[in-house]
Amino acid sequence: MKYAIKVIDAKGNEFLLCEEGKDSFQTFEEYADADDFNYDFEQTLDSEMSSVVVEFN
Repeated sequence: MKYAIKVIDAKGNEFLLCEEGKDSFQTFEEYADADDFNYDFEQTLDSEMSSVVVEFN
């Protein structure tokens, strides 16, 4: 199973995080790796946005 980062904006719209400079989603093999990445990533978001780790198939 893989994991991805879901970003949620102020209006409730949901998006999956893409790899920087690519047309593919940023995925992780281990939940712990995704969670660590998300912790740092979420610190860069505007206050009205949030992110969460989700399963990616």
